[in-house]
Amino acid sequence: MTPSCASRERCFKTAVAIFICLTGVFLLLGSREQPWGDAGIMYEVADRIAVHGTVAIQTEWPPMSHRGVDGHVFSQYALGPSLVSVPGVWLRAVLVRLFPGSAHLILVLTAHLVHAMLGAAVCALFYRMARRCQCSPKLASFGTVVLAVGTMLFVYARSPFSEIFQTFAAVGFTGALVEVLDSPTRRRALTLGVWAGILLNAKSVFAMSIVASVVLVAVRHRGDRASLARALAWTTAALSPFVVLALGYNHARWGSPFDTGYGATLKQMRENVASGLWGLLFSPGKSIFLFSPPLVIGALALPRFAREHRWLALAMAAVIAPPLLFYARFVSWGGDYCWGPRYLLFAVPLLWLPAVASLLPRAESAASRAACAGVIALGIAVQVLGASFYWDHWIRVAIHAREAWLGHADRRGALVPTNEAGLCDGCFEDNHGHDWLPPLSPILGHAWLFRHVGDPWEVAQPDAPWRRYTSVDMPDVAQYYRAAGYDWWGLLWTSDRTPARNAGVLALGVFVVAAVGGGRRWWRSLPGPEDATG
Repeated sequence: MTPSCASRERCFKTAVAIFICLTGVFLLLGSREQPWGDAGIMYEVADRIAVHGTVAIQTEWPPMSHRGVDGHVFSQYALGPSLVSVPGVWLRAVLVRLFPGSAHLILVLTAHLVHAMLGAAVCALFYRMARRCQCSPKLASFGTVVLAVGTMLFVYARSPFSEIFQTFAAVGFTGALVEVLDSPTRRRALTLGVWAGILLNAKSVFAMSIVASVVLVAVRHRGDRASLARALAWTTAALSPFVVLALGYNHARWGSPFDTGYGATLKQMRENVASGLWGLLFSPGKSIFLFSPPLVIGALALPRFAREHRWLALAMAAVIAPPLLFYARFVSWGGDYCWGPRYLLFAVPLLWLPAVASLLPRAESAASRAACAGVIALGIAVQVLGASFYWDHWIRVAIHAREAWLGHADRRGALVPTNEAGLCDGCFEDNHGHDWLPPLSPILGHAWLFRHVGDPWEVAQPDAPWRRYTSVDMPDVAQYYRAAGYDWWGLLWTSDRTPARNAGVLALGVFVVAAVGGGRRWWRSLPGPEDATG
């Protein structure tokens, strides 16, 4: 069932208001860090496209970037996350000329701009999906707010990593898939093809989700072969340009349209599936339920949701299950340096939807409401901790604390080469501590940093999470502890003497206007007689 025409129009206006409001919120609370690691490679591609008109880059960082057949260095990542950052690069060039001396602040803000917008777009798409499930406007809005600030979507919407783009593509694709499952019209089939193309160019692993979804459409409409054939033809027509783009990008980098550049990375596909799934779902350092506690409610609601919204649940399974099983086979299933299981961020909005559509409306007793409120409050607290510090700080503390406490790892057989510091950033030898050991959990680590940032090491060390197990003194860890500072972009310009002050004040004003103005429109769009009963 879908909302009435009037309700659809109101739903669209509300979604626009949500987008404006949350874009302002995510930018207002954004990170102070420029793109690093994986994000740095993707941003460098965007910079090279915008400035030099080429996809070749200068940073060789195996296997994330390596040389192609022509000897130039290329990123192994899909083109989509870099393409969406190109307008930010152009905007950066304009703003640097307008605000001399503010280059670093402008780099940070413009590099985060599109990711904040994508995070807000995910929330707007979620709102529309919740309304399609017959949630009232207020309930759908409440669910959207929880998604925005109570799950790890918040941390990635304020960071320049590509996972927020993947999430946008996955949620949009799922919504389009449900429409085709409901009625395979030409317009819906074309829309599905466009979303499939965006998803494919977000990350090639989602090709498996697209194939599974095509199978689901074929099963759903197997009784009407003519309509099915037309729908698949239109979907294929809309998808084809995006396939050509992906294959052409492969050929330009590696000399073959079917070479994704992930050869070295795919050699790590040797983990036991059960172990990988256990890590992604239940490990102390990467459990999706620890880093997004509201998904516990979603998991409890899933059986009822599957009965009430059968084809939507199957669409979600088609999109989520193939990448989930793929990542479970990956030795670095945890995503290395990140907050929580970043590879599963794309599934977070979809896994939260059952709670909003099928459980929260039935939480009528005081006990059930209190339990849901407690879990949601815990989710918000976890995201506050995650956003307070750039995740690298605690991870480096955890790695060196583990070495000082439990001894040096033998990295001679590691699947990932060691770096200049003698560490292998993506290997089990250096990641198992903050992935598997409770005293080195990032959530506990960030809580410790939150209590002690700015304190001398002698004050902070006795309260460190690992001190529950050992009294070993770790003076060499102090330098990594001292490097941690609160992660907010405003700290780059709040000094009266900083040359970036004018640019910072202007940006702050724009972000506040967007957040408040969009929030006001969001609030005013909710009432309406046709929405009284949801």
